[in-house]
Amino acid sequence: MKQEAEIVIADIIKETAAKTAEAIYEKLKQDAKKGRDKQINNTKLLLENYRIFKEHVDNAVFDLVRLDEENETAFEILDSMWQRFGVGRAEMKVQSIVKSATRTRIIYEHVQSMLGLYESFCYNSGKDENIRRWEVIKALYIDDTQGRTPSEIRTELAEKFFTDPRTIYRWQLDAIEKISVLVFGIDGLKK
Repeated sequence: MKQEAEIVIADIIKETAAKTAEAIYEKLKQDAKKGRDKQINNTKLLLENYRIFKEHVDNAVFDLVRLDEENETAFEILDSMWQRFGVGRAEMKVQSIVKSATRTRIIYEHVQSMLGLYESFCYNSGKDENIRRWEVIKALYIDDTQGRTPSEIRTELAEKFFTDPRTIYRWQLDAIEKISVLVFGIDGLKK
C-alpha cells in the first residue's frame, strides 16, 4: 500500500513537473514574441520619424560638428550659458537639450547607416522583390511625401508595380522586419 502511494505521488510529481515546464516554455515563447513585436514596432516608429530626425539633426543648435568647427568646446558653451542663466533649471534644460540632440544624432546616423545597408542588400541580391521592397521603404519613409498620406503612396506604388495596395503593405512589413534585424542586431532576429 505504501509503495502504491509512493508511485502515485511520483506520477503526480512527474505530471506537475511536465506541466510546469511546458507552461514556463510557453511563457518564454510569448515573452520573446512580445519583445520581437516591440522591436518591429520601434523600427516602424524610427522609420515613420526618420524625416523629422533628419530635420532635427540638420537644424539642431547643439550640432557637434559646428561646435568642433568653431573651435569651441561643449563645456565652454555650457559654461557661458550657466553664467548667463545661473544654476538650476536653465542649466538642467540645456543639459537635457544637448543630451537629446546628441542621442537623436546617434540614432539617426545608425538608422541611416542601416537603411544604406538594407538598400545595398536589396540591389546586390539581384531579386526584383527585394528592390521593390526597398523602393516601398524609400517612398514611404525617406523621400519627401509632398503631403501625400502613406495610403496614397501605397496606392501609387501599387499602380507602378501593377499590384494591389495590400501587397505593397506586405512588402512594407517584410522590409521593416529585415531592417529591424539590422537596427537591433542579433536581438532583432526572430526567436
